Amino acid sequence: MFRRNNRGSREQDDKTRGKKMEDCSVREKAMRINLSRSKQLFEIAKTFTPGGVHSNVRWMEPHPMYFSRGLGAKIWDVDGNEYLDCLGNYGAIVLGHGDPDVIQAIKQQLDQGLTAGVESELSIDVARMMTQMIPCCEMVRFSNSGTEAVMHAIHIARGYTQKERILKAEGNYHGWYDYVYCSNRYPYKDWPLPKPYPSSQGLCADVVSKTLVVPWNDLEKMEEVINRYKDEIAAVIIEPVSHNIGCALPKKGYLEGVRELTVKNNILLIFDEVITGFRPAPGGAQEFFRVTPDLATFGKAIANGFPLSAVAGKRKVMDIINPALNKVSYGGTYNGHQAVIAAASAALEKLKTGDVQKHLNRLTKKLVNGFNEICARRGAQARMQGIGGKCQVYFTSEEVVDWRTASGVDQTMYKKFRDGLLERGILWPYSCFSHPSITAAHTDQDIDRILATSEEVLTKIAKD
Repeated sequence: MFRRNNRGSREQDDKTRGKKMEDCSVREKAMRINLSRSKQLFEIAKTFTPGGVHSNVRWMEPHPMYFSRGLGAKIWDVDGNEYLDCLGNYGAIVLGHGDPDVIQAIKQQLDQGLTAGVESELSIDVARMMTQMIPCCEMVRFSNSGTEAVMHAIHIARGYTQKERILKAEGNYHGWYDYVYCSNRYPYKDWPLPKPYPSSQGLCADVVSKTLVVPWNDLEKMEEVINRYKDEIAAVIIEPVSHNIGCALPKKGYLEGVRELTVKNNILLIFDEVITGFRPAPGGAQEFFRVTPDLATFGKAIANGFPLSAVAGKRKVMDIINPALNKVSYGGTYNGHQAVIAAASAALEKLKTGDVQKHLNRLTKKLVNGFNEICARRGAQARMQGIGGKCQVYFTSEEVVDWRTASGVDQTMYKKFRDGLLERGILWPYSCFSHPSITAAHTDQDIDRILATSEEVLTKIAKD
């Protein structure tokens, strides 16, 4: 961190902050929609909650938005504005808001009176269903969030291999666990590899230093680091599709190459499928790309937005957490909470057939191709990339394949585009490094609306 010691620097910072506040004020006045109630609630919320939000990603300028209800592909804010929802609870909603089968399953389970801290036949049924759907899943254990699942997967990998280091990729996000919350957003494009860059203050420096970092989609760099540290690396953890820089697809042969490197060097491979899980195919990205890891983490879509996650993997690896062996601990009062297990049971029944995934892939292809055709026709330096109901718009002329190419996009143009969609009733993620969602509840008419609105917004941006 740099310390500012001179008055000139402070004055410049004051001017910058003033300009930023002025820009926000102008943007707020220019909005076609009324957000007065959200603004009022923010003034109240920030007195009780830092920033007025319970997750930093929900904070936005000039104030967060507050919502009252959702149904299908629509969501309504507290001011009564209706939006076509392309935020999708940051990927947690795959069937749509308030899916009737999921809601009914939860209601029936609540009537049974069981909540947490116990096992049931329903837990067995959902675990069995996952082993039938996911290629790597010979055994599975539930948890509550993606961060927890990743933490447990790393514990399992260390316990099984008796090695300590973890190798991750730049731009990949695996939650808030100290060992992996690094180099997912860092300011230096030429940061020396494989040194990690902490993504937040408050992390334990000694812990972060145990993690090695390589560029995503770069087999040569990964091989170089693995050759140097192979006797110390317990696991390689990657997103099979890099969704936390938006939507960057793996290069041809990349995932296969990573699998080959890890097998060759006696290193476990962990796919973080918290976002990709159940979207491009019933078995997630590993089924879609036909590359099977040793362990995988799941969340979000697994219970259509209710708080459930899981670690799935090969039997010989997962057995390290068998309590009878007393080797690696894996606990949690709310693991397998019966209400969310019921939600998962209903959601997975729909996801296991492949019909939802066909719908998501078809609509995503239509949206991506349509948007890129608009940009080509208008000569706009923008592109959309997507797969399995996830996508993102990048204001750049080159394909985004990793964090370094993603960091070069025009973020100012993205914010103008995002605000333009919001003004016209389409809720799109605030950050250009997030991942918009298409759900099973979205229709062809919704995609047509997104495309028509995108062209209208791009036209306005060009005029301005």
